[in-house]
Amino acid sequence: MIWAPLPGGLVVGLIAAVTATRWLRRRSYRYEDEADAPVRDPRWLWGVLPVAMGLVAVGWWPSSPSLAVLWGVMTIGLGVLSAIDLDVHRLPDRFTFPLAGVVVAGVVVVGLIDGTPHAIIRALAGGAALGAFYLLQVIIGGARGMGLGDAKLAVSLGMILGFSSWWHVFVATLAAYLIALVWGVGLILFRGAGRRTEIAFGPHMALGAVLVAAAPGVVALVGQL
Repeated sequence: MIWAPLPGGLVVGLIAAVTATRWLRRRSYRYEDEADAPVRDPRWLWGVLPVAMGLVAVGWWPSSPSLAVLWGVMTIGLGVLSAIDLDVHRLPDRFTFPLAGVVVAGVVVVGLIDGTPHAIIRALAGGAALGAFYLLQVIIGGARGMGLGDAKLAVSLGMILGFSSWWHVFVATLAAYLIALVWGVGLILFRGAGRRTEIAFGPHMALGAVLVAAAPGVVALVGQL
């Protein structure tokens, strides 16, 4: 039973990666003054999305197929937003707002299907708390700190992570900062980055959340070996 959701998750993830990559290559999310900027091709989606969705399916399907589906949709959205942020260092409202709407509807539906109304309340509180946490950093850091797009993405992450537990919210947030720290050190050591080097934080937030979501799937697979 543990292995059953894996092929489906990989297939859906691969289709999503191909579709998302083809759309991203159009660069329709760019502003006019970004049209001539260097292109960063998100081919990494081909590897990240299928594996992430497969592991999420393995981890959540046995206990909550509806939550596994919601995480699958979330993973697609996070992949697209991460690619955009890496390319232009922005998280556009026309993607973060619809994603938040999908997550709100999703946690309500999953909570009703699974019979866990308390999880819905915790999810909404998690979204508000994590969004406020990032918004505070935006206010403190100003132009050189976090962007409003990060705070808006945090609302969606806080909701879907909070649906499971506050621990998920905390660990995923901590993971995002640790990943960003490692990435920053790598840029300094191997790319000659300095204090003024801009780093897109959205992908680190996304990766931290997906790692937490995929962790039960990794544990389940390792246990079957």
